[in-house]
Amino acid sequence: MQPGQLDNCRICGKLFLRDHTDYCLGCYKITEQDFKLVSDFLSNEQNRFATIEEVSIETEVSVKQVADFIRDGRIYAEDYPNLGYRCSHCDKMIKRQLLCDECFQQFSSEINQTLKRENLVDEIRNTQNKHNKQNNQAKNTNMPQYWQLKK
Repeated sequence: MQPGQLDNCRICGKLFLRDHTDYCLGCYKITEQDFKLVSDFLSNEQNRFATIEEVSIETEVSVKQVADFIRDGRIYAEDYPNLGYRCSHCDKMIKRQLLCDECFQQFSSEINQTLKRENLVDEIRNTQNKHNKQNNQAKNTNMPQYWQLKK
């Protein structure tokens, strides 16, 4: 969607004029306040080793919102040894993307196998279609055509 168009807020669903965010002004302000709370909490040296659950409890910002800050790159989890969120598939602790490397590799190989199977099926169909066309052409050359019978 382009800037300056009407859209629904990703958080509350309210209709708003979209500029630079996916949120209406009210939700944007709340999100920024939450980010400031989390950022201030993590900037304190004694909180450097906090987990995402501890950050959530101390700042009263949801775990999902903190994970979104990390995923969006607003918080660099590599700077905090225990800060991360769960892989969407296996629940392993990760610091970037949606899937851990193992799940990503597994899904990638499954997708590649599926694509290879689909390509093989397409090739078989194409070969069958060519064979059927050749058979039909051979049959048609042996049979008299309407315009040939008219002579």
